[in-house]
Amino acid sequence: MVASLVAIIAAITGIPTGVIAALYDFALRRLWLAFLLLPLLVPSFLGAIGLSMLRRAVRLPPDTVLSGFGGTVITFSALAVPLVIFISFAAARAISASQTDAARLAGGEVHLFTCVTKSILPIGVSTAALAGVLTLSDPGAGQILGFPGAAAEILTSFAARYDIGQATAQCFVLAGIVLLLALPLAILIAPKLATGLLARDVTPGRLRHTHLINGLAPLLCCVLFAVTTALPLAGFVGPVLRETPWRRALEEVHRTLGYTFAYALLAAVIATTVGFALAVAAGRDNKLRAILLASLTIIFALPPALGALGFIHAANVSPAEFDLLLRSRFTVGLDLALRALPIAAIFGMRAVGTASPSWAEAAAVHGVRLTTYLRKVLWPWLLPAMMVSALLTALLVTADVTTVLLLHPPGETSLPLAIFTVMANAPEPLVGALCLFYIGGAAMTLMFGLAVLNLAGRKR
Repeated sequence: MVASLVAIIAAITGIPTGVIAALYDFALRRLWLAFLLLPLLVPSFLGAIGLSMLRRAVRLPPDTVLSGFGGTVITFSALAVPLVIFISFAAARAISASQTDAARLAGGEVHLFTCVTKSILPIGVSTAALAGVLTLSDPGAGQILGFPGAAAEILTSFAARYDIGQATAQCFVLAGIVLLLALPLAILIAPKLATGLLARDVTPGRLRHTHLINGLAPLLCCVLFAVTTALPLAGFVGPVLRETPWRRALEEVHRTLGYTFAYALLAAVIATTVGFALAVAAGRDNKLRAILLASLTIIFALPPALGALGFIHAANVSPAEFDLLLRSRFTVGLDLALRALPIAAIFGMRAVGTASPSWAEAAAVHGVRLTTYLRKVLWPWLLPAMMVSALLTALLVTADVTTVLLLHPPGETSLPLAIFTVMANAPEPLVGALCLFYIGGAAMTLMFGLAVLNLAGRKR
């Protein structure tokens, strides 16, 4: 029920917003898009904590919209809506300028908006449905807000009851359901992504200014930002204003920052390296790119506990010589990298798709060796995309609490896991301060990545 409602909300709000952002220019457009991207890069349970604190601050009863079923839907929608917005945005920007001009001449702005929306509707709806499926594998929000799902039961079986057999059986059942739902969506989305989002075959239409959009679009973005980001932030700010335990919060950040950075760095390096290697191997072949994207999408949709429990079973039957591979920080980084591989591969395929085919042809004609071509031509072209991919991948994997909870070496918790484990017993001001530290760090990292991407685009 939660997954279905989240998918519907994401499609209804995300597709029109993505189309508007792709076709029209309005005040602070890039800044609003950056704000809307932020919820994708923080753990979902932070939003649930914020809503729970906000409900208590305004003294609402537990059965209100900010908790239980309603709060869980709001929290997951905060992740699903931005995902649909950016996929719809990218799909709409892939429509050529000549097509948008023809639609505009045929019936004006309303006709253009209708035609573009119909064109991207299949991939937008499929993305919304996939976002709904992803909520099945997320244990945090429902457990905090009093509406636990199957993923929360897996964590309870392992972390509270220490029953790895039951946790594995539950995980297999959940993985089967997710696979059954995600497979047709991945098959539908992958070819469209391979041809429409990753290729540089068209010149996108010029952004237009209209008085209606200039007034409506910022209002729409403001409402979405308020629901997805401002509501949880308001919940964090209230307790912090009553009491400011910055010293305790900084001590906790200092204790976990090194481990958080190590896990994120390992995962980012592995995922970016493998993802870009797969992108280069797929090249410009649409069939290979579609197969690669479909496979990676299915991997991304599977419950994170599946891979972690697999590593635990492998560690239990392996000798001590495999400790570095199966019982260390590297294990955590490797499993996180496998989860984030689709993101890195998409960045890699986009970077490879925007490289000129004439470069390789000229190198072949003049007898340039492959290693020289890769080092002097392709590597400098891919480097900015690799940097942005590594940054975003690091943020995304840091938000994964399930993998770190199941696989981390004793005492080496990440900051999100520390928040997740102390939120029930620690004072609200301390939890709020820790959440604000994490969101602030994610926002600064995101802004840095977008600045690098913008600078690289200008140089080209």
